This record gives sequence, structure tokens and C-alpha cells, in this order.
Amino acid sequence: MTPKESQLDNERLLELMEGVTGGDAKSFDQLCEAVRGILSATIFKVLNNKEDSEDICQEVLAKVWEHSDLFDNSRGRPLTWLRTLARNRAIDRLRSKQRRACLNERFRGEVDTPANTVSRDLTEMVSANEQGKIVRDAVIELSPDQQQVLELAYFRGLTQSEIAVRLDQPIGTVKARIRRGVKCLRDRVLPVLSVA
Repeated sequence: MTPKESQLDNERLLELMEGVTGGDAKSFDQLCEAVRGILSATIFKVLNNKEDSEDICQEVLAKVWEHSDLFDNSRGRPLTWLRTLARNRAIDRLRSKQRRACLNERFRGEVDTPANTVSRDLTEMVSANEQGKIVRDAVIELSPDQQQVLELAYFRGLTQSEIAVRLDQPIGTVKARIRRGVKCLRDRVLPVLSVA
């Protein structure tokens, strides 16, 4: 217990807390005057910031005024309860600041992307879209049988044997359709993409 705390009489604090619970503003003012320094010091130990410590002290004292009925004399001394409120509120503020700093850092990392990276990404996206359109147009020009086997093989991941079973076709027919379909796509797509 610090010298300042020992000067605070527990009985006097109990009287003031009873007065605050009864809505007596004078008791609240006297309680604030008695404990403000100790609460500020408790908060400062957590936050290490004078302005934040003063703000939190005000918040804690306002909470005491609004919720003094939460104090239970049988569970501890008034000063212990007040210091616990102050310390918990200071920890909440510290965590909030840390979360905010982390979010700001993450946001800054996303926003500070160099313009040439954005430009390059956009160019790559446009190019990929154009290439995709060229391939889609070429697939549309294939025969329905070739489209079907290529979709099953490349988009659904079926093996040639599985395709043969599903379509009830000989495996040689499936292989031939895939081979011809891929050749047609290559013949139509590669010349266009090499020009682009």
C-alpha cells in the first residue's frame, strides 16, 4: 500500500460510496477528489500515456457514478474495486489501440501498392480475359462430340476410361475425339495468341 493509499480511510470511502449509490453528488465529488490520483497512477502504469490516463480516469469515475450499485462491500474494499475498474478499462483501451494499429498497418499495406504493380495486374487481367475469350470462341467451333469429351476431361477431371463409360463409347473413340479436339483448338488458338 502506498503512503497516499494509506491516507485513504476505508471507512470514509465506504461512506462516500454509500452516498454515491444514494445519488449524492457531493459524496461523488469527494470520492473523485480522494481517489483520482491513485486511479490515474494505476491507469498510467498500463498505458504509459498521460492524456489517455486522464481520459480513462474520467470514464471510470463516470461509470462509478452511473453504476455504483455494482460495488459489493462484502467482496472487497472500495479502493480495490475502483483500482480494478481502472486497470481493466486501461487494458481495454490498450487492446483497442493495438487492434486499431494492426488494422491500420494492414490497410496501409493494401493501399500503398505501387501504381506500376496495379497497372501490371490490370494489364495481365485484361490479357487473360482476352485469351479466355479466344479459347471460348474456339471451343464453340468444335463439334458437339469434341466439346463434350474435352469438357469431361479438362473441366470435370475424368479419365479417358471414365469418359468412355459415361458416354457408353469405345475408349478408342474417346481418345480420338480428345486428340482431334485438342488439335483443332491448337490450330485455331495458337496463331491468334501469337499475334496478340
